[in-house]
Amino acid sequence: MGTLLILTVGTNPLPVWVALHHLKDKLLNPIHVRLVHTEETRSERDRLLKYSRNIFAIDAVETVSGNPSTVRNDITRNLKENLPDNITCIHVHYTGGTKVMCVETVAAAETVALSEPIDLETSYLDPRADSGATLVDREGNALVSDTRKGIEPCLRRIAEINGFEIGPFPYEYWDKSGNYQTSDNPAPGTLTEGQMTDGYNALGRFIDESESHLLEYGAYAAFQHALADVYRQSPDRKNYKLFHSVYVRRANATDASVKPFQLDVVAVLGYQIVVVSCTVSAKHEIVKRKGMEAILRMRQLGGVEARSIVLSGASRNAQQLIQAELKEETGHPSLPLEIWGKDTWYCLQQTFNQYIRTTFDWE
Repeated sequence: MGTLLILTVGTNPLPVWVALHHLKDKLLNPIHVRLVHTEETRSERDRLLKYSRNIFAIDAVETVSGNPSTVRNDITRNLKENLPDNITCIHVHYTGGTKVMCVETVAAAETVALSEPIDLETSYLDPRADSGATLVDREGNALVSDTRKGIEPCLRRIAEINGFEIGPFPYEYWDKSGNYQTSDNPAPGTLTEGQMTDGYNALGRFIDESESHLLEYGAYAAFQHALADVYRQSPDRKNYKLFHSVYVRRANATDASVKPFQLDVVAVLGYQIVVVSCTVSAKHEIVKRKGMEAILRMRQLGGVEARSIVLSGASRNAQQLIQAELKEETGHPSLPLEIWGKDTWYCLQQTFNQYIRTTFDWE
């Protein structure tokens, strides 16, 4: 006796994987999992299947994204013809996919459940809940109060689920002299105690362009110390990792000349990503360009729940102006980016501490 778990799949597959990770242990066993997707989201389906091989049984059904009648008929027919034996409950998780797909999948499941008769449950992953990303049922009850807990902070898996890969990989290019070159982009790194000490000490003085790496080291060290502080007070917050100099490109790139992008510092909090982009410059246009790039790159790597910080040499007034401009130009009502200026260098650990406690409820 068990549950058929149905998950709708959209262009943001990471929350779907997170929900599956938690629900497979919450629901009655053995669990049969079925992914509902469209032709346009076959690649997302395939990536979810790749990282769900430990499920008892899993399959998929393809429908369309926008025609309510077609979606309902596709799901109803599939359930009637392919309802696994000994199923006592259908559970639909509808975080992914279009509104039409979600509504009509639930409606189809409800029709089949009433005709059998078997139970029907639904759930949704709410990323804006007060205590963190919460898995809730149709009554608003929390099935999992904070879905980041219990998730191994695996940067490579997060990237691959979102359709990207991280180094090491080769990069082929023509240099300014017209010579053909091959570069080996390394795997994400971690800093030594000596590098962190050098960076942390440099935050209290002027850092010029030739020493810009020290700002990255300082950001890494301050973030690491802040996360360690939280862990000492909350031992269940041990699932974090920090990386320096992360090279990223779209997965399965057939052309080695496709230039990867590089991220200065990346933190993984459970499955949520924080990208820290560093520049010692105080120039408005440089800091703003860094912000635009950070918004794009953190979304590509970490999905819609990712966030980013630009640590710069800008003044307090300048950083507020740049952040306001980015909010206006991107159309984000709640910008997933913060611009930090020179005034934060001297208290960077405390600034990170406050950030992860208030922005991520990571405490």
